[in-house]
Amino acid sequence: MGLPFLGVGLSYRWDLNPHLARGNPGVDWLEVTPEHFLPLTPDAERRLDLLAKRYPLVGHSLELSVGSDGVDAPGYREGLRRITQRTGSVWHGDHLCFTRVGDLALRALTPVPLTDEAVATCVRNVRAAQADLGVPFVVENIAYLFHTPLNTLDEADFLRRVVEGADCGLLLDLHNLYCNAANHGFDPYAFLDRLPLERVVQIHLAGGMTAEGLRLDSHSETSPEEVWRLLEYVAPRCPVRGVNFEMDSGFPPFARLVEELARARAILQRCGASAA
Repeated sequence: MGLPFLGVGLSYRWDLNPHLARGNPGVDWLEVTPEHFLPLTPDAERRLDLLAKRYPLVGHSLELSVGSDGVDAPGYREGLRRITQRTGSVWHGDHLCFTRVGDLALRALTPVPLTDEAVATCVRNVRAAQADLGVPFVVENIAYLFHTPLNTLDEADFLRRVVEGADCGLLLDLHNLYCNAANHGFDPYAFLDRLPLERVVQIHLAGGMTAEGLRLDSHSETSPEEVWRLLEYVAPRCPVRGVNFEMDSGFPPFARLVEELARARAILQRCGASAA
């Protein structure tokens, strides 16, 4: 895709704003969630402009629903376009899932059935989103708690067929992978070996919690060691352009987050990831 190397960054959250609003040398770039700025009021535009002056920005939306034929909320896609253009986002991501059924918003990242028909739907919708937004598109593997009986493909094959069919990038979420491997009893390294790693543009790091025997992608902790080992394994095997850490609650002191980024940066440097 010829994309720039952004380095190591954070998913922007309002809780982090005091540490980010004036720039921070430990943070190379920010991932922004457009839904947090919609509707795009003058105040939202001002906040985005301040961030864009200090960091490269990448959009990561929640509601494109690439796994369904749902109808966007009125004005939603136009809002995404405006934010993408305003921030100079170098690529845009969303999740390989569905969040709408018809015009009904589910407010949840719901796994799609792993079927030939779903591959065709996702390919069509990703191609359309990429054309609408005018920037390269990446799709993210999600965490899921159940297998639908409709499945006829496995997840690794499904991911490969979608990103190759849509000619898009892969946003590889390593904590989601860790959750799925723990909850469904498979080898995450064998899973990685079956992915089109040459299409990995972005990597998510995150942490979560274990409750009632299930590993949950709650974004409420720093990354567990299992996720760091996965990053060590996959980083030398893919042309990643940016790694970022996601957190939604339970924020530690900001210096602790910067330490997480420094650890990820050192891994990328050891494996030779760079602007080249």
